[in-house]
Amino acid sequence: MYPKKTLSLAIAALSGCMALSAAYNVTGKLDNNGGSRIFLVTQTGKNTMDTIATSLTPDGSFTFTGNISAPMAAEIRSAGSYLHVPVMLEDGKSYKVTGDASTPNKWTIDGGGDLQNVRNRFHEIELEHTHRCDSIQHYYRSTYDLNDYFWVVQLKGALQREGEAFDAKRDSFAMANDNLVSAAVLASDVRKLINNKTVHQKYRLLGNNARNTVPGNILKVEAERMAQIVVGGTAPDFTMPTPSGETLSLHGVKAKIKILDFWASWCGPCRAENPTLRKIYAEYAPKGLEIISLSLDTDKDAWIKAIEADQMTWKHVSELDKGNTAKSVYNIFSIPRMFILDENNKIISEGLRGEQLIEFIASQLKD
Repeated sequence: MYPKKTLSLAIAALSGCMALSAAYNVTGKLDNNGGSRIFLVTQTGKNTMDTIATSLTPDGSFTFTGNISAPMAAEIRSAGSYLHVPVMLEDGKSYKVTGDASTPNKWTIDGGGDLQNVRNRFHEIELEHTHRCDSIQHYYRSTYDLNDYFWVVQLKGALQREGEAFDAKRDSFAMANDNLVSAAVLASDVRKLINNKTVHQKYRLLGNNARNTVPGNILKVEAERMAQIVVGGTAPDFTMPTPSGETLSLHGVKAKIKILDFWASWCGPCRAENPTLRKIYAEYAPKGLEIISLSLDTDKDAWIKAIEADQMTWKHVSELDKGNTAKSVYNIFSIPRMFILDENNKIISEGLRGEQLIEFIASQLKD
C-alpha cells in the first residue's frame, strides 16, 4: 500500500499533467471597420488559409482565445479590407491589437512573447518601405507628366529600386532570425515568387528551426512543386472541360510539339497574340504541332465568342474560374503565358511570343 503522502504527490502530479496550458488571448479594435466581420486566420498553403475564429461587433472590437500545441503564425483580417495584422500566437500570451481597416500597414501589437517582438521589429522595416514608396510617389506626382516617357521610366525605376532594397532587407531579416517569424514573412509572399529559382533562394535563407514550421513547410512544398515548372521539367497534367462540355487532359493530347497557351477573352495582349498562333497552327499542325489554349475566363459566352471571333481552331479548355487549378500549379500571374512541350510533355521553352515563338516552333519541326 502506498504511503498517504506519496499518493497525494502522485495525484497532484497527474492533475498537473492533465491540466490544459494557459490559453492565448487576443483583444483589440479595428477603426474604420464599418461593422465588417473580423477573422483570425492562419496560412496553410500557397493560396489557402484556415479560419481559427471570427468576430462581428458594430465598433470593430474583438476577442479571440484558444489553445495551440505549438506557436502559430496567424493574421487578423477584416472583410473587405487589405489590412493584415500578423499575430505570433503562443499559449499563455496576451496581445493587445490596434489597427485601421482603411490603412493596410497601420497596426500595433502590445504584449505577446519573443516571437511577436521579432515580428514587430520587421514591421518597422515594412513601415520604412511604405514611407519611402509614398515619398517617391509624392515627389513624382509633383512633377506629374504621363506624356513624358522619361518621367514614367524614372518613376518606375525609383519604385523598382526601392522594392529591391526592401527585398534585400527582408532576406537579411530572414537569415538573422531562425524561427517561425522569418518563415511566416517569406511564406506570406510565396504567391508573388514567380519562378523556381526564386522560391528555392528564399527557402535556402531559412535555418533549420524556421524550416520546421508550417510556413517553412509551405515554402518547401512550393519549391518542390515549382521545380517541375522549368525548362527540362515535366509539365503537370490537368483535365478540364472543353467548350462543348467534354473533358481534355494535357498529357492525353498526342503531338510532337505542344503549345500550352494561358489566355482570356478580356486580355488585350492575348488577343493580339492570336494571329501569330493562327499562323503557326496553319503551317505546323500538319507536321505534328498542337495548341491547347487554357482560358482564365469566368464567362463561358465571352470565352466561346472570342474563340470564334479570333478563329482559334485548335483545342480549348477552361475551368471558368472554378478553382483555377492550373493557374495556381503553373504559377500564372500574368497572361499571355506560353509553355512549349515535347512529345513526352517535357517543357522545352516558355515565355516566347511573336517572332521568337514562330522561329522556335520552326526549329523544332523542320522538314
